Amino acid sequence: MRGTHVKRLLSAAAISLALASSALAQSKELVVGAFGGAYTDAIKKNIASFEKENDVKVTFVPASGADGLAKAMAKELDVVHADMAWAYRGEAQGAFEKLDPSIVTNLANLYPKARFSEYGVITNFGQYGIAYNQKDVNPAPTSWLDLWKDQYSGAVTTAGFDAANIELLVLMAKLNGGSEDNIDPGFKKMAELGKHINVFYSQHPQLLDLFRTGEVVMARWLRGRVDWANKQGVALNFAVPSEGAIGLVSTVHVVKGRPNTALAMKFVNHLLTAESQKTYATDLGYTPARAGLDLAGVDVPYGDQVVNSLLISDWKKIVPKMDAWKERWEKEVVAR
Repeated sequence: MRGTHVKRLLSAAAISLALASSALAQSKELVVGAFGGAYTDAIKKNIASFEKENDVKVTFVPASGADGLAKAMAKELDVVHADMAWAYRGEAQGAFEKLDPSIVTNLANLYPKARFSEYGVITNFGQYGIAYNQKDVNPAPTSWLDLWKDQYSGAVTTAGFDAANIELLVLMAKLNGGSEDNIDPGFKKMAELGKHINVFYSQHPQLLDLFRTGEVVMARWLRGRVDWANKQGVALNFAVPSEGAIGLVSTVHVVKGRPNTALAMKFVNHLLTAESQKTYATDLGYTPARAGLDLAGVDVPYGDQVVNSLLISDWKKIVPKMDAWKERWEKEVVAR
């Protein structure tokens, strides 16, 4: 009887252990901070295979910019998306793990420009250029400096102090003898542009309406947004300036100090697979960071020449100066 009792106890213990192990396996979760909307939807499109292969549930939460970095610093995320500004801020604050090439093996398949840091990687690129109404802008713009033409004064615009305008600021500095280390020539030139702008747009629908009403005929805008505007019935063209298109970049990082570091690395690697990378093109109109993809029939700019020509400044130099530059922007460019 005693032996039977012991066997029953051992059997019960084994069942309890199995149930606990099963519950633990089912509770394995990877928390990913992403930009939300269509961007997150595109990532989710190929997530089922990753979840199955790694026996994990991926949970997406909205997180970008300052909010994304705050959540990363609070260890609320395993993976976080960012742009170059917040990528380098996070790196400086020790928020991210170094990517492990033995796990993130797809790093080897990326354009060199995508591997900007040991602590993060670019997943996709976009193009900022000049959106214009062909009826009112003739000849078509060929340079960023066309935004400065007196004949369009009051009918041009750009956004506020965002990453793309920081790139434009640095470009104007470089065209006038300056650099990231000598930004004064850039501010002087951008202050001249500010005099031509009646409204700095803050939202894409706002700029769409400005084009629709004719208040704006030319603006710095994303290529994909010009495609969107045409679908909304506002006929616009897109020009890549001779100086180059300003690069929009999306970055991804593994958060330091979380228990799922290896799994988070695998997730980053998943975002860089051929299948996932194609989705950035087909669903979002972005240029994939992975080289050698077959994108026949997909209307997105792609290839060595496209990626290498994108204007991307030295953000490691820019980030420590951003707060001071923002103050100058408001005083010298907006207030004018």
